[in-house]
Amino acid sequence: MENELFKDRGHANEAAYFRQQDAKLLETLRERAPLDQIAAALGEKLQVEHPDLLERVRKLGLTVDTAPALFLTPLVQVAWVDGSVSNQEFEAVLRLAQQRGIEPDSAVAGQLVAWLQQRPSDAVFDAGLEVIKYGFAVLPEGEREDRIKKVVEACHEVASASGGGLAKVLGLGSGVSAIEASMLDTINGTLRGPAA
Repeated sequence: MENELFKDRGHANEAAYFRQQDAKLLETLRERAPLDQIAAALGEKLQVEHPDLLERVRKLGLTVDTAPALFLTPLVQVAWVDGSVSNQEFEAVLRLAQQRGIEPDSAVAGQLVAWLQQRPSDAVFDAGLEVIKYGFAVLPEGEREDRIKKVVEACHEVASASGGGLAKVLGLGSGVSAIEASMLDTINGTLRGPAA
């Protein structure tokens, strides 16, 4: 009987701790905090609740300083989808990163530049989407939907950065190729899919 009491108390303490981690991440997301602060709050949550994902991130060579770049991997993935990154796509990714608080001389910006110069492995893209999805899972449905929409819009901005040429100027196309549109659909579907 006493053993059961301690076991129940342990489960209650554990549940309270998980709720506390969720609340901390939720507050950080709602404050529209810089990506490094979001990454720190999410890292604490992952350390307890999803250590295997955190270990995958570490094995990818990311550090505390470069981990926030994971939140921008969908942009990099769209830039690489056709096999190369154009100057316009390169600039679009870095501009969008700056809009999200990434300083041009930061370790995160350096990581993005490295990924834009040499395509990262699919494992980086997969981990990035999984981390984003996991972070968004603490948000209420409406807020989560809004965040996903903003990620997809940013990806669309990268996709249309160098495409379309004359057709885009004349209003005859969006500037997004079929392969880019397919990648946008994949990213959107992955982020909206069931949580891991």
